[in-house]
Amino acid sequence: MAKKRSLRLILRGLWRLASWPVRTLFRLTKDGVIFAALGLACATVTFFRTDELANIPLLICLVLASILFSGLLLGSWSLRHLGVHRRCTERTFAGEAVAVTLTLFNRARLPAGGVTLAESLRAAAKSKRPGGGTPSNESQRLTPSGFGTVRPGGGGAGSGQTFAVTVVGRGQERTRYTLVVRRRGIYQFGRTRLSTTFPFGFWNCSAERRDPGRLVVYPRLGEIEGTLFEELELAMQRVRRSRPSREEQEFRSLREYRHGDNPKWIHWRSSARMGRALVKEFEEPQTKRVLLLLDTNLQRLGTQRAPAFELAISFAGTVARELLRRACTVRCLALPPGERPLDVEVSKERRNLDTLLEALAGLEPDNGRNLADLKPYVSREQLRNTYILVLGLGSLRVRGDLGWLQSLDNVVKVLDVRGEEFRRIFRRGATGGHIRDELDEDLLLTLGDDELDELAQEELALVG
Repeated sequence: MAKKRSLRLILRGLWRLASWPVRTLFRLTKDGVIFAALGLACATVTFFRTDELANIPLLICLVLASILFSGLLLGSWSLRHLGVHRRCTERTFAGEAVAVTLTLFNRARLPAGGVTLAESLRAAAKSKRPGGGTPSNESQRLTPSGFGTVRPGGGGAGSGQTFAVTVVGRGQERTRYTLVVRRRGIYQFGRTRLSTTFPFGFWNCSAERRDPGRLVVYPRLGEIEGTLFEELELAMQRVRRSRPSREEQEFRSLREYRHGDNPKWIHWRSSARMGRALVKEFEEPQTKRVLLLLDTNLQRLGTQRAPAFELAISFAGTVARELLRRACTVRCLALPPGERPLDVEVSKERRNLDTLLEALAGLEPDNGRNLADLKPYVSREQLRNTYILVLGLGSLRVRGDLGWLQSLDNVVKVLDVRGEEFRRIFRRGATGGHIRDELDEDLLLTLGDDELDELAQEELALVG
């Protein structure tokens, strides 16, 4: 085995050595081709002349060849001693601009110049969907802009160029570009590609540097009508008042004495005034608890399955943010591909909304399970005195059992993400330029331009 590996390495080295002249010639720029052709013409003249005048074109040919090959050596040398350091925020929202700063370090004494930088941003996790699909946050190719301009390009990211004019010897040069990622996800920065035609513009010289970096792109948030939160407040008040109070924690009201009540609860002054025994009624102070169940089953949703899923994720992040502002404790449950569910609890005291948004950023659909499969992860005690908000997708189409959520001391509200009520209460900002980026990638491979335009119109109607 070791001999075969050594033989492969030797053959690969010989091949690279033999193919180096051809690969190098392909690195010539347009100006380099003209310069090389001029030198070749001088060499041809020298070959066909036999008098003393042949020395002049020979001299010119040698000078041109020396300039040409010195440009190749200097260009490769200048990139070899360049290092790159990246600085940018680690978290952003989909569609928002992120300023990325790249610093070029020159470790050599000789200067370098005309350096173009290009980076790639790839999905951190490449999990497979059930059924052999690909993850929704596909790799995105970025060619950044050093002057902050962003032009639409492939992969849904900004494109342009970062150009460092000069990096002095033993010095550094800083440049910046603006990055816009239109799709939620957890991404990793790939290798930074450096390319230059320094010093004479005759050769394309390139090198790669790796500076690991992570970018978490949260889902876009939106606005929710206040009627939903008014309904939640009323429902929580009904739940709290219907719950019998047995602890002296917070005074609620007076009521008539019942057999078994503690005599020390009797309010003697009111009892004497009313002529019958009255006792104080208390209730235990409690935090308003909300259980948010996010459906990840996309069966029977047709061509709108991916836009509907993205809307559900945006709504989950938005409603969690608004509930935290209203001093609620929110527990979010969902079923991504795999064994364990997404289970995140956020509260105003813990200030951990970022934890939930990061979990939603990487959430993938799972058509193999529905909301009924969350039952083993929720105890009956966790359902008591809780407002349960269900964001339904495919589980509503396959009629997943939600009866296990019902209880006498909680309230269950089911929102169909494709329903009229959901469209009425939730609005998320979207433009036509963002629509195709959020459609299901597997679907896009099989549809033509006319069908894509129809899908875009359908999503516009879905988001209102």
